[in-house]
Amino acid sequence: MLKLIHEHRSVTVAARQMGVNQSTVSHSLERLRGLLGDPLFLKVGRAMVPTERMDGMIDEVSHVLASLQSLHDKSSFDPSLSNHRFAVMGNDFEHDMFVPSIYQALREQAPNATMRTHVFQEFSLDCLKEGMADIALCPLKDYESPDIVATTITTDRMVTFYDPTMREAPKDVHEYADGHHGILALSNDETTAIDITLRKEGLERHVSYCAPSFGSVANVARGTDMLATAPSRLAYTVFRDFDWVEVPIALTPMDFHMVWHVRNRHSPRHRWFRELVKQVAKDLPCCYKQPVTQSGKDGRACGAETGNGSPSMSGKSARLEIT
Repeated sequence: MLKLIHEHRSVTVAARQMGVNQSTVSHSLERLRGLLGDPLFLKVGRAMVPTERMDGMIDEVSHVLASLQSLHDKSSFDPSLSNHRFAVMGNDFEHDMFVPSIYQALREQAPNATMRTHVFQEFSLDCLKEGMADIALCPLKDYESPDIVATTITTDRMVTFYDPTMREAPKDVHEYADGHHGILALSNDETTAIDITLRKEGLERHVSYCAPSFGSVANVARGTDMLATAPSRLAYTVFRDFDWVEVPIALTPMDFHMVWHVRNRHSPRHRWFRELVKQVAKDLPCCYKQPVTQSGKDGRACGAETGNGSPSMSGKSARLEIT
């Protein structure tokens, strides 16, 4: 911790590098200050500037960490010899986007290992605490738990899918709100960020179908005039035969996280698997060709925004072409 704060001059960055909450690092720093009788770091502007004593300690701290790492490295994991089972929890979005590539990487690097996936029936991380899953792949907001660690591995934006054989794209926010909507609901709370944003504009949308998965939404929406607002990468999978249009309201991009229990932080097997998942996430498809509109002309690039920073809503449909 001290080395990371010294290197980055930031408690926030140190916490992110360690995979813990900022408050955890701040509390640990306060304890060390009390034990050593020195502030160690002083906040100057946005930077944490080391004291003279901290600068004098940093070489010794680095030496101790190197010695500990040497001891830890003696406990290693060889994936080529592993027959472990790796378990992943997620929804159908995470399953379809991550799991095929994770499985392929496992077959290549750990040919004797096996894999199992679980689907959230409702959002709960008890599967990690109980050891049922090694990691969970999910969006995670405002979740605080001292025994759960989360790392952001990818980000996606929301677009609105629809069946072009049954309807045209909504031309504005009013036509969008007036449509029939299908949503993913994993609990009794069916209110989403979309509903909250629409209400701020004095609008309500009509949710005519609540589903346990995005795949279910797609299956029901196909052949109807339903609108389904979902992560854009689903255009590669369950919504591949749908057209899409930008959502007519400003929505924050959705972060997806790899989540695990703190007891596995130093497990060589678990650490290897986490690195494998990070690499899979890094290689996810994220660049699309120009969307194709119904008129056959190139439309706006995927993710393009208008000059005022809000999503474009041209009223034309688009289908993602995979590079």
